[in-house]
Amino acid sequence: MGHVDYAARLAKTRQRIEEAGLDGLLVVSQYNRRYLTGFTPTDHDVTESAGQALVTRGGLTLVTSTFALNGIEDEVKPSGANVLLTDGDFAWNVVAGALRDEGGVKRLGFEKDWISYERYSRFREALGDAVELVPVDDVIERVRATKDDAEIAAMRRAADVANRAFAALLEELRVGMTERQVAATLERRMIDLGAEGPSFPTIVGSGPGGALPHWVPSDHPVQAGEPLLIDFGCRVDGYCSDLTRTVCIGEPGAKLVEIYGVVRAAQDAALDALRSGVRRGRDMDAAARKVIEDAGYGKEFMHSLGHGVGLAVHELPVASRMRSGAPEAEAKMAEMERIEPNSVVTNEPGVYIAGWGGVRLEDMILVGVDSVEVFTDRNPERIVTVAG
Repeated sequence: MGHVDYAARLAKTRQRIEEAGLDGLLVVSQYNRRYLTGFTPTDHDVTESAGQALVTRGGLTLVTSTFALNGIEDEVKPSGANVLLTDGDFAWNVVAGALRDEGGVKRLGFEKDWISYERYSRFREALGDAVELVPVDDVIERVRATKDDAEIAAMRRAADVANRAFAALLEELRVGMTERQVAATLERRMIDLGAEGPSFPTIVGSGPGGALPHWVPSDHPVQAGEPLLIDFGCRVDGYCSDLTRTVCIGEPGAKLVEIYGVVRAAQDAALDALRSGVRRGRDMDAAARKVIEDAGYGKEFMHSLGHGVGLAVHELPVASRMRSGAPEAEAKMAEMERIEPNSVVTNEPGVYIAGWGGVRLEDMILVGVDSVEVFTDRNPERIVTVAG
């Protein structure tokens, strides 16, 4: 990865911490930990952790163990993080000791969505009454919502790899291939082209399976003439791409041609809204949703229009119609959906009809100060057909 300005990331995070009325933040999310320190190990679930990052006014500390030390010197040194090892002790005791040594931390935030109750209880016990643990969410996520130059460069590469892998897949698609075979072929092509791996399990829905937006690929064989929905992406330098294409092997029927056209027009409407200056996710969603509703398929578009992409495949900002009505929740939602300069957001309208299939088209968009750029190859105006 190119030069990363970790100091700028830390400064913005500290500003968020101060605005939240905190003296520090215990970082347990693998994405936020990597964002601040460059530490690449991942956590498999909430019961496991390769380490924690402790952000205070005076320092940045990574708490980890020798199990995760492969290459840590090269990874963490550029961020200036101090490294404390847990060998022979527990992470909560090491964190508590670091806070005692530094002093001045009375209110310590922790990422409530990323820690188990058992682990929280251990930290709570180790910190005692000297430090108040305060649950928070989206502190660093709001910083990550706008991408720096190094992130944008990595995501361009991830999008390029996914584009080229899909082009290669089109040469291999055949009637009778199973959904699992299509998914495995595409993931292999992405790795062959330099990806670290898929950014999420590839979704392949052929015919009726495509009517479920997050269908799990099965042994169902691809049939001629039916919609073939493929949602995929890869990681490069830790950063994700996320694309969806709907194609057809053989000649598509009139219904597929019609619905594809509606979804493509909805995608155009959202893109045009961004180009006209819209910078709220709800407005982007509304522009696309109106096209689909006017075509008579409003009930068949049941998910949000899009989301941010970065170290995680789903992050801020959000492009959604969801509203709670409660003033506090509405204020939070307004911040989550704000599309700041250098945000990367997906544009993915879809129509899903039970028993028939689905059409979803997804591109990634970089929103600049006065510009809008489609990162990925643009979904074509007419459905791509494969000889098969």
